[in-house]
Amino acid sequence: MTKTKYETIISDITHQIEKGQLGVSSKLPSIRSLSQSYKCSKDTVQRALTDLRHRKLIYPIQKSGYYVLEAPEQDNHLPLPASEIDNLAYEDFRICLDETLVGRQSYLFNYYHKQEGLEELLQSVHKLLIASDVYSKLEQLVITTGTQQALYILSQMDFPENKNEILLESPTYHRMNSLVKDQGLPYQTIDRSWSGLDFEKLEELFKNHPIKFFYTIPRLHNPLGMSYTEDEKKKLVELAHRYKVYIVEDDYLADFDKKHPPLHYYDTNHRVIYIKSFSAALFPALRIATVVLPKPLLKRFLNSKQLMDYDTNLILQKALSLYINNGLFKRNVAGLKRRFEENQRQNQAILEKHPFNIPYKLLNNRVILELSNQKQVQMLKQHDLPLNFLEANSLDNTQNLYIQVTGKEDLIKTLDILS
Repeated sequence: MTKTKYETIISDITHQIEKGQLGVSSKLPSIRSLSQSYKCSKDTVQRALTDLRHRKLIYPIQKSGYYVLEAPEQDNHLPLPASEIDNLAYEDFRICLDETLVGRQSYLFNYYHKQEGLEELLQSVHKLLIASDVYSKLEQLVITTGTQQALYILSQMDFPENKNEILLESPTYHRMNSLVKDQGLPYQTIDRSWSGLDFEKLEELFKNHPIKFFYTIPRLHNPLGMSYTEDEKKKLVELAHRYKVYIVEDDYLADFDKKHPPLHYYDTNHRVIYIKSFSAALFPALRIATVVLPKPLLKRFLNSKQLMDYDTNLILQKALSLYINNGLFKRNVAGLKRRFEENQRQNQAILEKHPFNIPYKLLNNRVILELSNQKQVQMLKQHDLPLNFLEANSLDNTQNLYIQVTGKEDLIKTLDILS
């Protein structure tokens, strides 16, 4: 198979480093020179150099160029510093953005009348979803301007069986609470804690209330960090089928949990609406999400979306498609996972060394602590610490005794106060 120019540049420079033709601290030819030598665009060269930088074979010096860092036999899989991972993601995505402006007049200067989304991105995301055990047909996917737009459309549109109430777990994603409250929508809540969901209560709500959908975060819950078990997922989709309730699965951290299938995987009766966001795995400012819709809801959803916009930002859609297809998204997720795992190891060590025994969960760069009483809450509120008290995530203002702590120093101070 013929190599692309991008692959050839990577292969040639790697080979030169391996053979000693480019020694440590040797300066590479300029981007302009390489683009002329390989008869390709500067963006292609930049992307290849960014890849080599990620492998820690070269490093940049501002306003000078790229230099050889180390021999390839050394370990290239050590965790990068957080700032380095973020910088690589920025550089990679910037290159993809630049490439969207090359020969793209067909959609830059014309309206793209396809509410489902850009065809290239739909195909790219479809492959990602299949790799994450989300199996659906391509035509069931819709690209939206972030998760918030998807949730707004679902909250507004009519559902089959003429049901009109929304069921929320408590606590839950704070913006979903605001969405329901600010619009004055009819809703019910059900408590969710580390001990699990009360399925008897859930069945009673499904049976006796006109629930059109149940919004839930099945794995790595925001804000409590827990996940449903396999049996709980099966029971949930069975109840949804029995009582004709749809489930909105917000799988916002799907890319960081490949061990457990999503709720959608267990749904054989087409009751799960699956939402995947790219914000957590790339940039919070990247307001692009994918919704996988059961066929009975697809037309209704698209009709509602059409009233809000002509199409989701096409330049960002194309850039994200390039980012996924070139393997950059997968690489960035791998780097973030290594960073999160290291954060968790450090936080685990702090918790194990501390004499105060507090129930906790580790979630990426956060620690969720379960407090035992309101006295502890008041003690912590008296100190100037950036703690997130999770009662704010409860729509009915119940006092959930959980806090989120970000940062090792703040974790140590919090544990000292509680001692």
